[in-house]
Amino acid sequence: MAYEPRSATTLRFDRKETVQLLHHDVPFESLDDPCEVVHLEISNRCNLSCPYCYVGHKAGAELTAEQWKLILDDLASCGVFQVTFGGGEPTLREDLKTLALHVRRLGLNLCMTTNGKLLLRIESDTLCLFNQVNVSYHGDDEVIWKALDHLEKHRVPRGVNFLVTCAYVPQLPFVALMASVFDAELLLLSAKGVLDAVPPQMVMSEARKLHTWGFKVAVDGLTCAGELPDYCLQKRRFCDVDSQGNVLPCSFVREPLGNLLKKGFAEIWRSRGEQAPCPFTRADNTHAIQQ
Repeated sequence: MAYEPRSATTLRFDRKETVQLLHHDVPFESLDDPCEVVHLEISNRCNLSCPYCYVGHKAGAELTAEQWKLILDDLASCGVFQVTFGGGEPTLREDLKTLALHVRRLGLNLCMTTNGKLLLRIESDTLCLFNQVNVSYHGDDEVIWKALDHLEKHRVPRGVNFLVTCAYVPQLPFVALMASVFDAELLLLSAKGVLDAVPPQMVMSEARKLHTWGFKVAVDGLTCAGELPDYCLQKRRFCDVDSQGNVLPCSFVREPLGNLLKKGFAEIWRSRGEQAPCPFTRADNTHAIQQ
């Protein structure tokens, strides 16, 4: 892999291409094992109470800026390409700019996922530090519109995270239209652990339909289940770090692999073991839309 930080571009080469590029063979099996993206739950607080949130009890306990800086230094030294600020709600942290500046000084790609309600108070000198900011749809069209407009005015690449549930499906065409107005990527997410979840194959069908209509659309890993090989990147290219520094296989498999205040990331990643079984890929955990 090769990473170009200014455009946040990752290039992947297979063995043959690598040999041609470097003019010699490399031990793929021992080197092709990096963690590329780490989701950081920098806040345990939130101004919403969504029933489908992957964070359980929100006690407000979270690491200090200095503790996060040490973790970021560690991640950068291990070759991580990108970190994404999430939570909880990351914009509730008053030191958001401090943390974002530290990430950019390390040369990492930086993204953020936010519910958008407080985004208008985040100023340009902070927003410009992010390679992309995605606003999660929670049923409020006005919040999405104002958030995307704010990001566009400050020339920040933007996207919309849309959790495809039975309750939200009727709003999908309008949200897709809003996203296109602001040249935002629409990311469709399969709902996990909720009763009105739409089956991943139906989410993929909606994504294909929107793509055919010309919308800029992407899907999450669970949506690819059964469609693409190796769709799940947990413990392969991705992991999550919660607000206490615990390394998790992903946001929804909350079984700590180790704590970054006690162990280095390289040691935790090397000893991570096989992929944790995903509790959300079983067919009986999703329910079809009632037509």
